[in-house]
Amino acid sequence: MLSLIIDRVGNVNIFNVLEDNLPVEESHIQSTLDDDLIFEYLGEVERLVHVSQSVLSNPNQILNADILQDLKVLGETFYQQFFPLSIIEKLKNTTKHSIHFNIDPALALIPWELLHDGTSFLSDKFRIGKTIRGGLHRPTHQENRKIKMLIIADPTEDLPHAQKEGEVLFSVLSQKVPTHLLELEFIGGKQVTKLKLLSLIKDKHIIHYSGHLHFSDDSLENGWLLSDGKVLKAREIKSTGIDTDLVFSNSCMSAKSAGKKLNTNIMNQYAGAFLTAGIKTFVGTNWEILDNERTIDFTVRFYTFLFSDKSVGESLFLSKEFARRNYHANDLTWANYALYGNPDFSLFVKERRNFHSAKILNPTSVLEFYPTPIAVAYSKLVNSNKSKSSGKNHILGLVKLFEAISQVVGMMVFSDHAAHAMNKSIPNNPDDAVSLRKWWELVYGCVWDFQKLKISSILEMALPVLHEQKETIFKIVGWMESWERDEIKEEEVESYQIILQFFLENMLLEFSELERVSILLVSENQNPHFYFKGIKPAYLYPSSPGSKDKLQEQLSKQKGNLVLVHESRKIVIPFPTYFKEKKETGDLELVFNGLTPFVSGAKQN
Repeated sequence: MLSLIIDRVGNVNIFNVLEDNLPVEESHIQSTLDDDLIFEYLGEVERLVHVSQSVLSNPNQILNADILQDLKVLGETFYQQFFPLSIIEKLKNTTKHSIHFNIDPALALIPWELLHDGTSFLSDKFRIGKTIRGGLHRPTHQENRKIKMLIIADPTEDLPHAQKEGEVLFSVLSQKVPTHLLELEFIGGKQVTKLKLLSLIKDKHIIHYSGHLHFSDDSLENGWLLSDGKVLKAREIKSTGIDTDLVFSNSCMSAKSAGKKLNTNIMNQYAGAFLTAGIKTFVGTNWEILDNERTIDFTVRFYTFLFSDKSVGESLFLSKEFARRNYHANDLTWANYALYGNPDFSLFVKERRNFHSAKILNPTSVLEFYPTPIAVAYSKLVNSNKSKSSGKNHILGLVKLFEAISQVVGMMVFSDHAAHAMNKSIPNNPDDAVSLRKWWELVYGCVWDFQKLKISSILEMALPVLHEQKETIFKIVGWMESWERDEIKEEEVESYQIILQFFLENMLLEFSELERVSILLVSENQNPHFYFKGIKPAYLYPSSPGSKDKLQEQLSKQKGNLVLVHESRKIVIPFPTYFKEKKETGDLELVFNGLTPFVSGAKQN
C-alpha cells in the first residue's frame, strides 16, 4: 500500500510518502496551492453533481451535458496543480493497488477519488481510503468469528428506497452468505428507538444505516435521525464501547440541520466522529444520495464483494467500476462514495476462506462467447440499463434473460440425457410445450438421473452448479408466476428487479462453462459450420488444436444437423431443437418450441 501523508501550512502542502509503511527516499516534498483554487474546484464539482442529479431526476428533459468529461477536465487540472512532479511520477509508476491518504484537516474537503491523472480517475486506478489528521487509525483486527451485521432502514419512515434497500440487502445476503458465517439483524421504521439501537450495535462487526443524518457544529453531536425528531448521537455511540469494523452510511442529510446545500465538510465531520467513537472503517458519501434503485444496486454489490473475501477498499473499488461501466454516463453514483480508514482493511482472516473468492461477471464474455439466445437477451438488458428503462420494462428484460438461460441450459441437459439413451421425453415442439416450472422440474429430473447412475455429462462443471442454483431457480420461477398473476405490487417492482438482476448475473457467472460448449449447425460440405455463439452468430471453423483428427470425424456424421460441441473435451452430441431464418435479415436463429412463452411478456409490450 502507498501512504501519502499530507500536511498543510498556510498555502503550502507538505508530502511524505510511505510504501508498505516504510519511507521512500524523498521526504517533505512541497507544492503551493491557494485556498481559493481548492474552493473553486469544490464548487465546480458541486455544480456538476447538481446537474447530474437534475438529469437523472428528470430523464425527459433535454440537456446537452457531458458531465463525465467536465469532471475529468476539472480533476486533471486540479491534480496537476496540487501534486508536485515527483508525487505525480510516483502515482504514475507505482505498482501498489491501494492509496491511504493521511491528510491535514484543511484538506479534508478534497474528493481524492475524482482527481484525474490524464489517463484515469484515481478511483479507477486505486483502492482509496483517507484518514483525517487527528482521527484514529486502528489496526486490522482479525480472528476466527461469525460476522454479526445490523441493517438499519428508514427510521423516519419517509425514504421508501431506504426501506427497500434494507429489505433487498437482507434478502441478498441471506441467500449469498452461509448462516454459520453471518448473523443478520434487520430493524426499520419507528421500532428504531435510541435505547434499542444502543443495545443492538454494541457487538456488531458491521452496521449498515440507510436513512437521514443529523448534523451539528460539534462533531460528536452528529448522528442518525430517528422518528419523532430524536437523534442517536456519536457521543452516545462512543459511550457504548463500540468496537465495530465497518459502518456503511447510505444517508440523506437532515433538512433541519443541513438544508439543501451540499457540504463535504459535514460528511467528513460525521465520518470522523464515528471513527473517533471506535469504528475502524467508515463508508459514506461525498454529497447527499439520491433515493433511487441505483443506490440500492451499488450497495448490494459492495457487500457481495465484501463477503467474497475482498477488503473494504477493493469492494468499494469494484462496485465503482461496475457503476461506471453499467449506469448512465451522467450518473455519478460511483463518484459519491468515499472510504474513511485503511483501504486494505479486511473483515476476514485470509487463511480462512470459507466462501468463494469474488468473481466478476465480464459482460464481454457473455456477449461474445455465450450461446446466442443468452448473449442477445443479455445485450438487450445491458442496453436497457443504460437507457434507464422503466421498472417493468427492465424486469421484462430480466425475465427474457432467465427464459433464455432456461431454454439453453435445459435443452443442453435434455440433449445429453437423450445421448445416453435414458429415454426421457423431451419437450421440443408446440404440442408438448410445458410451463417454466415444469421445464425446470424435468431438467432436475435429468440431473438426478446423471447423479443416480453416476454418468459423466458433457456439462461436467455445470451440473454441480445446477444443484447449487436449484433453490434460486425455483424462487425466480415463483416470482415470475406471481408477476404473471399481477400479484406483485407496483412499489415492490424495483426490489424484485435488483434482487433478480443479482441472481441472474451470479447464475451467468457460475455457468461459465457455457463459453466452452458450442451450439452449431454442421456444414453439409467442406464449408465452415454455423456457430450460434455471441450476439452475432457466424460461420466458423472448429478452433481447437487437433480438432481435425478428433472432432471432424464426429461432426462428419452429423451433416446438416444441430449439435452440441465441447471442444476442450472433444465431445459432440445431437442438439434436438430447431432453427429458422429471419425474414428481415436472413440470419439463422434457434427456436425452442418446448417451453411455453412467459405470458406477461406480451402484456407489457
